[in-house]
Amino acid sequence: MRPPLPRPDALRVRPVAAHAVVPPEAAQALFGAALRGSERAHVVRLGHVVATVPVVGGSALRLVLDASLDVPAGSLRLAGPVGAVPLVDVEPVRPRLVVPAALGRAWGLGEMAVVALGPVAVRLAVEAGQDAGVDVDRALWIAAGRPETARWLPQTDWQTPAEEPADAAPRATTIPRRVVTETDVRQARLHRRTITLTPGQIVTPAAATLAKEWGVFGQ
Repeated sequence: MRPPLPRPDALRVRPVAAHAVVPPEAAQALFGAALRGSERAHVVRLGHVVATVPVVGGSALRLVLDASLDVPAGSLRLAGPVGAVPLVDVEPVRPRLVVPAALGRAWGLGEMAVVALGPVAVRLAVEAGQDAGVDVDRALWIAAGRPETARWLPQTDWQTPAEEPADAAPRATTIPRRVVTETDVRQARLHRRTITLTPGQIVTPAAATLAKEWGVFGQ
């Protein structure tokens, strides 16, 4: 049975923590056996353990880092109870929005999309796949309040707008939601707008700080 198609306002969030991807031959070198699914390995630099990460199977050996794990650059090895293997490929968690190709076309998705992860707006690469959801750095997920779902923001444009005359006065705009977020403030500044607050509208602390610094809120 196929999984249900995702809704743009209820995209399942999959937090990705630091881990090592290990092919079968490296698993034998590290653990002396095939992976069972609960293994952990040490990341070693100059003879010192700088991190310990869970291990998953894969086709190529690599270390995936999230923002909470600060591993110094340099010659790294992955060490297990039996042996060690050199680490050549080290990469950060790759945030992405995964949706079936046909659904992505129906939504009008391009190569990139912006989703709301709790109070945070994140720009993600879009990839086709049946296992739909949003993959993000675990540290960002925790900072966003551990949301279970994310929301696609189809109207958010993070492209640089056409230049306007330097002496053109910023134009006023309103936010058609009760809560004004940091993303709204950044968008207003990017597009040379001021935000006019409406009665009863709530401003998040981060939005209030940026708006005061940039003079984004109008009268």
